[in-house]
Amino acid sequence: MGENFDCIVLGAGINGCAVARLLSEQGKKVAVLERKTIGCGTSSNSSKLIHGGLRYLESGQFGLVKKSLKDRSRLCELYPDLIKIVPFYLPVYEDSPRPWWMIRIGLRFYDIFSGEPSYAARSIRKEEFIRRFSGIKSTGLKKVFMYFDGKTDDLLLTRRIAHDAEAEGCVVKENCVIDDIKFDAKQVLISCRDDEGEHSLLAKHLINASGPWIDEVNECYDLPHNYHIVNVSGIHIIIDKVLVPDCMFLQTADQRIFFMIPWKDKQTIIGTTERMENGACDDVAVKKEDIDYLIRCANDYLLEGISEGDICGTFLGIRPLIMKKQVSDLNRMSRDYKIDVSYKDGVKVIQVYGGKLTTCLSTAEEVAGVVGS
Repeated sequence: MGENFDCIVLGAGINGCAVARLLSEQGKKVAVLERKTIGCGTSSNSSKLIHGGLRYLESGQFGLVKKSLKDRSRLCELYPDLIKIVPFYLPVYEDSPRPWWMIRIGLRFYDIFSGEPSYAARSIRKEEFIRRFSGIKSTGLKKVFMYFDGKTDDLLLTRRIAHDAEAEGCVVKENCVIDDIKFDAKQVLISCRDDEGEHSLLAKHLINASGPWIDEVNECYDLPHNYHIVNVSGIHIIIDKVLVPDCMFLQTADQRIFFMIPWKDKQTIIGTTERMENGACDDVAVKKEDIDYLIRCANDYLLEGISEGDICGTFLGIRPLIMKKQVSDLNRMSRDYKIDVSYKDGVKVIQVYGGKLTTCLSTAEEVAGVVGS
């Protein structure tokens, strides 16, 4: 016989850890199985932002923006030492693909959905912007807006949430290899092994929160499911110099967006790309074309251009977007999540599809509601 749990969670990314934390707080006995280490996947390779998703307004994802801004506020209250609300500057030029009035309307909606007047967006005098961002081009500058969003260390945040779950009694097994998943008599039986040896775990509920690996996990262990995902890689480069004093939200000529974000040790993160991936998650890698693209985007705005020699690091996170055949533009695909519920031999199998760093609390609440129903 194995050790009994109420729920077993597959994956110790931000969503798996948030789910485990909430269920443990509610008195459930929970185990989290992670094949590597806590937050080692997308949850440590994001753009380091806790944000509402300003650009999601353009594709009509108003509900997601509202939910994200609500979760942003709650996460800031829970982890004020890890998440800081910081200014983001958004310059608009004569050749910017979106006119300044469109940006202003979007920011107005963002403020309304946020419901936090102290973080209301505003226009910035061009002279003030040029003085503060002395390394950014001013030719053709028409308007500058400043709004607010959250900035964090995503890996530390994920680990803190996992630690909070463990403090409530949750068992987290890292470097855990699952050998078999069986269903029988309204229980799931998982045979696994980690650095401490072999284990047999039993539970009433199985929660698959493996993020970009969800389709691969479902196929490997023949788990019931009703959706599939599209994996989209987001590549970032780290520049070994300070390019901007504050975070910047910038547009590309083809209407995409990217960020320049001041980072630790006087560095700057530039990202991100969006490329659909068709192979296994573990095979996805940063390519020279990704690096060239981000350098080119940044140099469109920098007075003193950067080159590959200025890069001190790169990182890649894979976004699991819910597959919808009618949407072909990656920029317009929803970043929202969906909780899928199936049954196998009387066991409730809960699949967490999609989602993002910011909405981990809402994701956890919806999963907890399904567990309790």
